[in-house]
Amino acid sequence: MTTSRLAFAIPAIVAAVSGCGASVQVDHWTGANVGIGGARTIVVTDAFGRDDSVDAIANVAVGILDNESWFASVQDLGRWDRLETDGRDAWLRHGEMDRGTVYVRFDVLEDLAVVSSTERVVDYDDGTSVVVIEDTLSAHTLISVTVADDAGVILDEVEYEGVQAVTGLIDEKVIATAMHEAASAAVSAAVAEIAPFRRTISIPIDERDDALMARIRSAIDGSPFEQGIAAERLADVAGPSALYNRAVLTEGSGDIVSAVDLYRAAAAAPGAYVESSSVRDEAELRLREARNLGLVQ
Repeated sequence: MTTSRLAFAIPAIVAAVSGCGASVQVDHWTGANVGIGGARTIVVTDAFGRDDSVDAIANVAVGILDNESWFASVQDLGRWDRLETDGRDAWLRHGEMDRGTVYVRFDVLEDLAVVSSTERVVDYDDGTSVVVIEDTLSAHTLISVTVADDAGVILDEVEYEGVQAVTGLIDEKVIATAMHEAASAAVSAAVAEIAPFRRTISIPIDERDDALMARIRSAIDGSPFEQGIAAERLADVAGPSALYNRAVLTEGSGDIVSAVDLYRAAAAAPGAYVESSSVRDEAELRLREARNLGLVQ
């Protein structure tokens, strides 16, 4: 009987989604689950836990937050500034509080890696057998996240877990990588709750008027500037199709406030495009979100 170790990888499955019909791509911001308002600066304060784990989590957090395009400034105050909380409100040893700032603390509750082995016997027709040993690594990170606003009031306290499993040959490098991935997963989940994120959606174009489509088709896939010019040129064109498409192109140009007014008029017009009402309702939600985030008045 011989013994061998088995390593394998699981391939990723990627699904492609496609749509049909002319549409305009519109970017907009969706607010975070934690109500940070329009704050564009985030400060990572000191935390509790083993020093090495806290340092690792803070480094991961700053790296992820730096890649979040919402925050204009990400600061790590290190161990000289601590966010204290009793579950209701907080104070910060930071001197003057900065307006438009979110403070976040990552407490490391658990940070561990467990390696286990399982054996199974494979019998062959020639009477020989092999003992196959499979090593499995489970890396686990559990963090508690506290978020405070610039008045020192706690906005949220919640726990996030990151788990990374590896099957195969386990060494120190594999363990370190798995621990980093587990920490990144936990912090990424927390950042998803804290940071507003940009979404891209497709808004359908009313294609009923061939002559109108010939005029605007190049602008549909054009730049926001080109879409704005096309929208202005439709101002004197009569009909519900022109009114609706002007609204879509206006939002594509970045003017959500004017676009919502046009969407409302298009939905109320005789012979309105069949999707006018639903598009109007969704645009009103986007406008409300933009106002909550302080992006528009």
